[in-house]
Amino acid sequence: MRPCRPVKRVALLTVVCGAAALACGFADVFRSSGVERVTITYTGDSVLHRDSTVPFGVVVAAGGTQLDQPHLGLTSSDTGVFVVTAGQDSLFAKKVGTATLTIRLESSLLTDSAPTLVQLLKVLP
Repeated sequence: MRPCRPVKRVALLTVVCGAAALACGFADVFRSSGVERVTITYTGDSVLHRDSTVPFGVVVAAGGTQLDQPHLGLTSSDTGVFVVTAGQDSLFAKKVGTATLTIRLESSLLTDSAPTLVQLLKVLP
Protein backbone atom coordinates (compact mmCIF):
# COMPACT_ATOMS: atom_id res chain seq x y z
CA MET A 1 0.00 0.00 0.00
CA ARG A 2 1.10 3.51 -0.78
CA PRO A 3 1.36 6.06 2.03
CA CYS A 4 -1.11 8.90 1.94
CA ARG A 5 1.28 11.69 0.88
CA PRO A 6 -1.26 14.17 -0.59
CA VAL A 7 -3.05 14.38 2.77
CA LYS A 8 0.24 15.11 4.55
CA ARG A 9 1.09 17.80 2.01
CA VAL A 10 -2.31 19.49 2.41
CA ALA A 11 -2.01 19.36 6.20
CA LEU A 12 1.51 20.80 6.09
CA LEU A 13 0.43 23.52 3.64
CA THR A 14 -2.51 24.45 5.89
CA VAL A 15 -0.26 24.74 8.95
CA VAL A 16 2.32 26.83 7.08
CA CYS A 17 -0.32 29.17 5.58
CA GLY A 18 -2.06 29.58 8.94
CA ALA A 19 1.20 30.43 10.68
CA ALA A 20 2.08 32.94 7.95
CA ALA A 21 -1.34 34.62 8.20
CA LEU A 22 -1.02 34.98 11.98
CA ALA A 23 2.53 36.29 11.69
CA CYS A 24 1.44 38.96 9.19
CA GLY A 25 -1.28 40.29 11.53
CA PHE A 26 -4.21 38.81 9.63
CA ALA A 27 -6.02 38.24 12.94
CA ASP A 28 -5.95 42.00 13.59
CA VAL A 29 -8.29 42.54 10.65
CA PHE A 30 -11.12 40.81 12.50
CA ARG A 31 -10.31 42.06 16.00
CA SER A 32 -12.42 44.85 17.49
CA SER A 33 -10.61 48.17 17.67
CA GLY A 34 -11.93 48.76 21.17
CA VAL A 35 -12.37 52.07 22.92
CA GLU A 36 -9.58 54.55 22.35
CA ARG A 37 -8.41 56.96 25.02
CA VAL A 38 -9.98 60.40 24.54
CA THR A 39 -8.37 63.54 25.94
CA ILE A 40 -9.88 67.00 26.16
CA THR A 41 -7.61 70.00 26.64
CA TYR A 42 -8.80 73.55 27.37
CA THR A 43 -6.55 76.09 25.62
CA GLY A 44 -8.02 79.36 26.82
CA ASP A 45 -7.33 81.79 29.64
CA SER A 46 -8.35 80.68 33.12
CA VAL A 47 -8.53 84.29 34.35
CA LEU A 48 -11.12 86.54 32.73
CA HIS A 49 -11.90 90.23 33.27
CA ARG A 50 -15.41 91.46 34.03
CA ASP A 51 -17.47 92.74 31.05
CA SER A 52 -15.13 91.16 28.49
CA THR A 53 -15.59 88.53 25.83
CA VAL A 54 -12.68 86.10 25.60
CA PRO A 55 -12.21 83.50 22.85
CA PHE A 56 -11.02 80.07 23.91
CA GLY A 57 -10.09 76.77 22.31
CA VAL A 58 -10.58 73.12 23.08
CA VAL A 59 -8.45 70.32 21.65
CA VAL A 60 -9.94 66.80 21.56
CA ALA A 61 -7.78 63.81 20.68
CA ALA A 62 -8.70 60.13 20.40
CA GLY A 63 -5.91 57.59 20.48
CA GLY A 64 -3.38 60.39 20.03
CA THR A 65 -5.06 61.75 16.87
CA GLN A 66 -6.64 65.21 17.05
CA LEU A 67 -10.32 65.27 16.08
CA ASP A 68 -11.52 67.89 13.59
CA GLN A 69 -14.65 69.76 14.70
CA PRO A 70 -15.75 67.54 17.59
CA HIS A 71 -19.30 68.07 18.83
CA LEU A 72 -18.95 69.56 22.31
CA GLY A 73 -21.39 70.52 25.03
CA LEU A 74 -20.22 73.57 27.03
CA THR A 75 -21.84 74.77 30.24
CA SER A 76 -21.07 77.25 32.99
CA SER A 77 -21.67 76.21 36.59
CA ASP A 78 -22.76 79.80 37.39
CA THR A 79 -24.16 81.85 34.52
CA GLY A 80 -24.08 84.89 36.78
CA VAL A 81 -20.26 84.80 36.69
CA PHE A 82 -19.71 83.92 33.01
CA VAL A 83 -21.63 82.47 30.08
CA VAL A 84 -20.67 80.64 26.90
CA THR A 85 -21.56 82.77 23.86
CA ALA A 86 -24.09 81.58 21.31
CA GLY A 87 -21.35 80.52 18.87
CA GLN A 88 -19.73 78.47 21.66
CA ASP A 89 -16.31 79.90 20.85
CA SER A 90 -16.05 82.62 23.50
CA LEU A 91 -16.83 83.33 27.13
CA PHE A 92 -18.49 86.51 28.39
CA ALA A 93 -17.44 87.46 31.93
CA LYS A 94 -20.36 89.07 33.80
CA LYS A 95 -19.23 89.58 37.39
CA VAL A 96 -16.32 88.92 39.73
CA GLY A 97 -16.22 85.37 41.06
CA THR A 98 -15.27 81.80 40.21
CA ALA A 99 -17.18 79.16 38.29
CA THR A 100 -16.42 76.04 36.31
CA LEU A 101 -16.66 75.48 32.60
CA THR A 102 -17.73 71.92 31.84
CA ILE A 103 -16.71 70.61 28.43
CA ARG A 104 -18.30 67.34 27.35
CA LEU A 105 -17.70 65.40 24.15
CA GLU A 106 -21.11 64.64 22.66
CA SER A 107 -21.14 61.32 20.81
CA SER A 108 -23.77 58.74 19.92
CA LEU A 109 -21.12 56.05 20.47
CA LEU A 110 -20.40 57.16 24.03
CA THR A 111 -23.78 57.19 25.73
CA ASP A 112 -22.93 56.61 29.39
CA SER A 113 -19.46 57.89 30.14
CA ALA A 114 -18.66 60.61 27.63
CA PRO A 115 -15.27 62.24 28.21
CA THR A 116 -15.65 65.43 30.24
CA LEU A 117 -13.30 68.18 31.35
CA VAL A 118 -14.08 70.61 34.18
CA GLN A 119 -12.03 73.83 34.06
CA LEU A 120 -12.08 76.34 36.93
CA LEU A 121 -12.25 79.95 35.72
CA LYS A 122 -11.88 83.19 37.70
CA VAL A 123 -13.38 86.54 36.79
CA LEU A 124 -11.52 89.57 38.10
CA PRO A 125 -12.49 93.29 37.98
